[in-house]
Amino acid sequence: MKNVVITGIGAVTPLGNDMRATWDGLTKGRSGVGAITRFDPEGLPSRIAGELRGFDPLRYLTRKEVIRLDPFVLYAASAAIMAADDAGLIHQGAVHDPWRAGVVIGSGRGGITSMEKALEGHLLRRKPFSAYLMSASTINMAASFISMKMGIRGPVLGIATACASGTHAVGEAFRMIRNGAIDAAVAGGTEAPLCRLAVAGYGSSGALSGRNEDPERASRPFDRGRDGFVIAEGACVLVLEEQDRALSRGARIYAELSGYGATSDAAHQTRPDSRGEAAAIRKALDDAGIGTDEIDYINAHGTSTPLGDTAEAQALQQVFGRRAGEIPVSSCKSMMGHMLGAAGAAEAAATALSLCHGIIPPTINLEDPDPGCPLNVGKAAVKKQIRCALTNSFGFGGVNAVLALRKFMA
Repeated sequence: MKNVVITGIGAVTPLGNDMRATWDGLTKGRSGVGAITRFDPEGLPSRIAGELRGFDPLRYLTRKEVIRLDPFVLYAASAAIMAADDAGLIHQGAVHDPWRAGVVIGSGRGGITSMEKALEGHLLRRKPFSAYLMSASTINMAASFISMKMGIRGPVLGIATACASGTHAVGEAFRMIRNGAIDAAVAGGTEAPLCRLAVAGYGSSGALSGRNEDPERASRPFDRGRDGFVIAEGACVLVLEEQDRALSRGARIYAELSGYGATSDAAHQTRPDSRGEAAAIRKALDDAGIGTDEIDYINAHGTSTPLGDTAEAQALQQVFGRRAGEIPVSSCKSMMGHMLGAAGAAEAAATALSLCHGIIPPTINLEDPDPGCPLNVGKAAVKKQIRCALTNSFGFGGVNAVLALRKFMA
């Protein structure tokens, strides 16, 4: 089997319009959460979100493309172009053989913003539907459009597994490269859910935080006072390559992606099951050939929901036993909010940077640690040499995806 490495990262997140700004925000413990400005959230139980600020898709795409495509596609394509540039592929040509490369992009809600806008215009103003509405809003369009922009002709897949979509996308791309089906892939997740339909829908289920008067402190994973996640938008895309290919072209390598585990709870639509999560963690470790005693850091799913954080803590205890309370754990969602289908990809990128730079980001807003989540959750950034790390993603429907990463040693 082939070794797979991460050579490029691109992102647009509530913390910044590239991965450098996002990483700076994560390591400095900044919050990207604020009051919703995308639409009028009056009357909704949750009126806060992690919004992109100052993002201009025209830096990467044409005006016609921006008009015709849903924001979730624009975010993904912009992040993919950044990732290819970061990997040094823009000037070398996107890939040496377009048939030996793939694109895998995950999204939970796809073009929900365009669908809501079109339906509202039709019902209230009798506005005709756009001929591009269906193609621009379908979940696979993020991957398909990236393949068009980059000339990639291998497998092009859209993954939809709720909040685990981005992690599943990276994991499936990893499998294809490791098994020799392709040599390189552009993989990640994207989400543009900041419309009334999505925010009201999640809010009515009780999943969202109601700390509307204090948005920056609303996302508080593993804190006793947590009351739900903070919805967010954005995208993150990674360039994955077969290791020998990356080395032969002199690529900078952030980390080695070495294992992937995917399971289903087969239990409930919204209630997580720690047994399914624990099984995914074990599968990722076994796939990577990494022992439980070798993990130095865990980038938690850590959504800030009462049930979700407790289930994840229980899963980690099932896998690591006593070590679950010793291994450093952090949640990027405390700062970025929950980017749904994009979250796992952004957290995989952050984990790779943690391995590369020897820094574990903090979990902000942890003021009163929940005794039901007895984990080693850091409140401040920590400098630490990390050999191996995990990043967890768990989604509605009981879908679980976990990635194992190693520090790359040349």
